[in-house]
Amino acid sequence: MAEFENPYATEDPFVEAHFDCLECGGKLWEYAIQRQMVCEDCRALFTTEEVFSAQAKPQAEA
Repeated sequence: MAEFENPYATEDPFVEAHFDCLECGGKLWEYAIQRQMVCEDCRALFTTEEVFSAQAKPQAEA
């Protein structure tokens, strides 16, 4: 069997996203593999698409 190094085994899969939580306003962390974001304060879970569309609405209205 071929051996290979799994980059996900040594790296933290969470990346701090530059978005605010839709529930409490806390910082979101993105789990890119599953395309989800979790709040570091209230632990609410959102899909990446849900966060992107919610963040785009205020800019579109301005």
